Amino acid sequence: MAIFLWIFQFISPIIFLLGGLYLLENPSPMTLGLGGASAVIGLIIGIVGWGDTVPPRWFWIKSSTELAGSRIMTAIGYAIQFFFIPAFVIGMIEYFG
Repeated sequence: MAIFLWIFQFISPIIFLLGGLYLLENPSPMTLGLGGASAVIGLIIGIVGWGDTVPPRWFWIKSSTELAGSRIMTAIGYAIQFFFIPAFVIGMIEYFG
């Protein structure tokens, strides 16, 4: 999981930009529905994979309340990033296909 999250950090800005541009041009209900389903998956991955992205030293200097707040924000961030994956894929299929 940690390797997947590490690779996703590098490709997510491209997906976010190109998926967002496609979604602005063609906001179809199918793309929005698939994006919502992907956002739920991204939320789950963000909650589960949060521990893989936090360095161990954070646990020394943060309280449990501060750690919980950043876990929620990380999960929401992954949900937003995953929302644009279907729009990116559909846009690439239409562009190259």
